[in-house]
Amino acid sequence: MSHEYAMSRVKDALDKSDGNHLKAQRLLLQWLEKDHTLLLGLVAPHLQSIITYAISHAALPPAHRREILGKPAAPAPAKRTVSAKDAGEFGAAVLQSLKGGRAEGVGFGEAPSRGSVSKPGQASQKHIDAMHKIAGASKAKSGKKKKD
Repeated sequence: MSHEYAMSRVKDALDKSDGNHLKAQRLLLQWLEKDHTLLLGLVAPHLQSIITYAISHAALPPAHRREILGKPAAPAPAKRTVSAKDAGEFGAAVLQSLKGGRAEGVGFGEAPSRGSVSKPGQASQKHIDAMHKIAGASKAKSGKKKKD
């Protein structure tokens, strides 16, 4: 029962977020704070693994546990300031390449619009010849099988 309820709430979250997975996740996390039936329905299939992890972690010697949990954080990288004169056009070129030449920005958690998908370019003659050769070999094999 709780699994079906959880799946229906997941579908509700997707509907309310217009199919945006990131927004649906945030909505579900808000609901989980108040709805323990939803939490149990989502977690129940994974309880065995969670319990196994907890037991194996508790069974570790304390020194080994400290190694795992007490690892120091990596030092923060030193801040560098680069003037616009030193950067030149490099930064703009990097940003343009990351955008893929598209004018619009990239929306996190949003599906790309259909128009933003680029069309394939022209194939080289070498590639076309290779494809014809593969297709010819495939036809020759299928012709031999029919005669046998």
